[in-house]
Amino acid sequence: MNELENLGEFGLIDLIKEDTISDQGSVVLGIGDDAAVLLPTPRQLLLITTDMLVESVHFDLATTTAWQLGYKAIAVNLSDIAAMGGVPRHAVVSLALPPTTPPDFVVNLYQGMKEICHEFGVNIVGGDTVSSPSGLVINVAVTGEVEPVNLVRRSGAQAGDIVAVTGCLGNSGAGLDLLTAGEWEDFDFAWPLVTAHLSPRPQVKTGPVLAAAGATSMDDISDGLASEAHEIAKASGVGVRLYAKQIPLTDELKEATGKLGKQALDYALYGGEDFQLLFTMEPRKFEELLKAKPELQVVKIGEIVDTGEGVVLVDEDGDSQAIEAKGYNHFRKELPPAKIEKKTASSEETYNFGQALAEMLKPGDVICLSGNLGAGKTLLSQGIAAGLKVADVVSSPTFTVLNVYDGQTEAGQDLAIYHFDLYRLEHPSELADIGFDHYVEAGGIAIIEWPERFSEFLPKEHLWLTLEYGELPDERIINLKAVGKRYQMLCEELKQVADSCC
Repeated sequence: MNELENLGEFGLIDLIKEDTISDQGSVVLGIGDDAAVLLPTPRQLLLITTDMLVESVHFDLATTTAWQLGYKAIAVNLSDIAAMGGVPRHAVVSLALPPTTPPDFVVNLYQGMKEICHEFGVNIVGGDTVSSPSGLVINVAVTGEVEPVNLVRRSGAQAGDIVAVTGCLGNSGAGLDLLTAGEWEDFDFAWPLVTAHLSPRPQVKTGPVLAAAGATSMDDISDGLASEAHEIAKASGVGVRLYAKQIPLTDELKEATGKLGKQALDYALYGGEDFQLLFTMEPRKFEELLKAKPELQVVKIGEIVDTGEGVVLVDEDGDSQAIEAKGYNHFRKELPPAKIEKKTASSEETYNFGQALAEMLKPGDVICLSGNLGAGKTLLSQGIAAGLKVADVVSSPTFTVLNVYDGQTEAGQDLAIYHFDLYRLEHPSELADIGFDHYVEAGGIAIIEWPERFSEFLPKEHLWLTLEYGELPDERIINLKAVGKRYQMLCEELKQVADSCC
C-alpha cells in the first residue's frame, strides 16, 4: 500500500471505519459525519475520560506492535471508567501521524482497538487524524455510564475500611524493564510480564461489581500502588497502612527480579501500568463480596487508618515505614534521593551539626526532622536556629504547633524561621487552620518536627533528617535523605564539613 500522504485523510477513514460498532442500540450515527449521535441510557450519570500516548514518552515502536499499541490505548481509558464503578460505552480516537506512516500500520493499530472494544461492548464513534512532523501521538477519549448510587470516587475511604486490590501487581513494570534491557525472549518467566506491559487487561467487569458491593473508594493502578494509595489518602483525608506480605506477586515476577536486580515489591509499589483496581470497603461488606463472588481474585492488602499515620508499609517483621508517592509523573524528572549518615557522640556535637547545616540553608528551604520522642529533634532545631542567628530561646512548639523566629542567613539576609511540631495534629484540615502551606511557601526556612504524620502534604522537595539513638546515651545517628536537586547539592556540601564540624 502507498504511504499516508498518497492515501489522504478520507481514504484513511474508509480503511478504518468498518466494524467499529459493538452496540448498535446506543448509536444513532457513528463515523462519517460532523459529529456522532448517541442515545444515552435514562437515569445514568455520564462519565468521560481521556488519555494521550506520545511516541518515545509512553511507547517505543521498536518494542511494541501496532496492534498492541492500539489495544493498550483503549485499555488505559477503560480502566479509568471501571475505577468509577462505570460501564464504558463509546470511544473517539485522534491520531497525529507522520506522513511516512504505512497505512497497514494504522489498520493494525485500529485492529487492536477494535479487539478490546468488541470484548467490552464499546463503540468507536469518531475522532480526528492530522499530520505530525515528528512521532506518533494517540489521544483516546472514552465515555461511560454509571447508576448514581454506584458512583465511586477516590474520596470516600473511612478509617476502619479494608484496602484491597483486584490482582497481582508489578508485572507491567518488570515487563517494561525486560523490553528495555532486550534479549528477554529465551526466558519463560518473561512472556507474562512483557504481555502485561504491552497488552494490559483492564478490570472493566470487576469495577461495577465492586461498586455495587459497597466500595467506598477506588482508583486504577496506573502509576504504581504507592502513588494510588497516596491519591486515596489525600482525597479521603485518611491514612493507609499496607502489609508487604499480603501484596500479591506472581512467581514470574519473583523469578525476573534476579535478572533485573530489583525487588519484586518495588515493582508492585512503583512500577505502574498494572491497571488493577485499588479499592476500600467496610470489612463486613468485603467478607460478603468474597462469599458472593468467589471467582473474583480480590486480595486484602491493608486497612484505612487515621490520617496522622500517613501512608505506611508494614514489613514481615511488623516494622512500619512511610512510603512515598513515586509513581510516574509526566513533568517531573526525578533524581534518586541522596543519602548520608552522620554519627554524633554527644549533645554538643548534635547541636554543632545543626549549626553547620544552618550555614548552608537558603530562603525557602524545608527541613524535616523525624525520630522518636527524646531522639534530639529539638536539640538539632536549636543548633539550626543558632546557626541562623536566632536570638530567642528555641523550644519545641509541641503545644503551640508553630513558633516563628527572626533569623539571618550566613550571607546576612534577614528571614523568618517557621518551627512546626505536627505531633498533636490529627487531620489535614488542622494544617489548613494553621496556614501550613502559606508559611512553608513564604520564603523563610521551615523546620518541621514529626513530618511523617502528614508526609503526603509536604513539599515534593525537602531535606529529611531521621535521628536515632546510638549505643551510648548521648550518641545519635542522623540519617539525611535529600529529595530534589537543591537538597542533593546541599547534601554534597554537608558531606565536606560534616566530619570537621562535630
